[in-house]
Amino acid sequence: MKSLLTSLCLLALSSNAFGQSAYVFTYANGPKNPVGTDIVYGTVPSSVPTIPDAQNHLWDLSVVQIGTYQYNSVFYNLTGFPEANAKFGNKGYVDVAPGISYESDIAFGIDTSGIKIYGERLTRQAFSLFAQTGNTSDSIIIEAQDVVYSAPQVQLPYPATIGTKWNATSNSTVNLTIKIPSIPLFANTPAQRKTITTSTSEVVGWGLMKIKRLDGKPSGVRAVLQVKTTLSLIDSLYIGGQPAPPAILDSLDVTQGDTNTVYQKNFFREYEMLPLVNVTYSNATYTTIEDVSFHSQRLPFPDNVSEVLNNAIVAKVYPNPGNGIFTIDVAEANESAWSYQVTDITGKLITNNNLDINSNKTKAEVNLSSVLVPGNYILSVQQDGLTVAASKLVIQ
Repeated sequence: MKSLLTSLCLLALSSNAFGQSAYVFTYANGPKNPVGTDIVYGTVPSSVPTIPDAQNHLWDLSVVQIGTYQYNSVFYNLTGFPEANAKFGNKGYVDVAPGISYESDIAFGIDTSGIKIYGERLTRQAFSLFAQTGNTSDSIIIEAQDVVYSAPQVQLPYPATIGTKWNATSNSTVNLTIKIPSIPLFANTPAQRKTITTSTSEVVGWGLMKIKRLDGKPSGVRAVLQVKTTLSLIDSLYIGGQPAPPAILDSLDVTQGDTNTVYQKNFFREYEMLPLVNVTYSNATYTTIEDVSFHSQRLPFPDNVSEVLNNAIVAKVYPNPGNGIFTIDVAEANESAWSYQVTDITGKLITNNNLDINSNKTKAEVNLSSVLVPGNYILSVQQDGLTVAASKLVIQ
């Protein structure tokens, strides 16, 4: 019963602005309201250069080839979970048997001590066991339930900086129903999937990273914190409170005490839940890359950019050059949540805020005269959290 929970157990947080001292992750520079859909893109692993553990380093992944797969990571506000500290949910999938993956909403929370997974929320889901047993009437049912872990999985403690180490072990039980009419004892039998999840993590590096944007251009650099993690899940199937007999295990094509271990390096940037880059290795020496994915949303534009072409939506910024008081005009505004952010040419965030723009008001004045010193910046406009336009902003 190998689990895909691994990809969900690596939620991200933030880093300080780049400098000569190691970054420190704290609640102050982490995301506060992770709600919305983020997109993660795969790459061609053979195109990925060596990724060393290093300090004050520039990891340049702008040469990678974007792969053919992608997945959506959906975050939302969670209510009514038995563990009160679990304020958010994140949808994902978990393997319960070969070819059977059930949907699971990971329940997590963020506070001044860090980010932690407290359990998962499940809806009722039924799956045919025809591929395992050859009988169309055989099935397995995941019951609707809230699963609270025996201890939270600590994803990132606060504060975290170079050399910080942490680990977590938690037990969980998912209630199932097995229906195999050909075996009278298991014609409609309650069962449990019991999992022991163990993770060990260490901050092993910090520096800057740039990757390839979806338009094929290198992104601007982002300050990142490098975390190395080993995540291990041991799954067992119980029926009537006892380990499932070999006949049932054989019919489901599963192994009692099946262990799935994943080795990963993750690069976290400020304000983001998901790693900017996630690298999965097939061995404990972190030498053989199995998969590399990246979170492309809200990436800065390239360094020293002289002109940035707008995306599908045109946003005019004037006067530009100016003194820091300017107007943003979004010709195709609608009833979305509009916002902006200003970064320097290295991608370091200077400021951000909401825009009072809607279908009846397409212009908003922004006064950053007390925030911006003379120089060149990148102004990005976001619609529902996604960057839809950007331009160079010159302050005189």
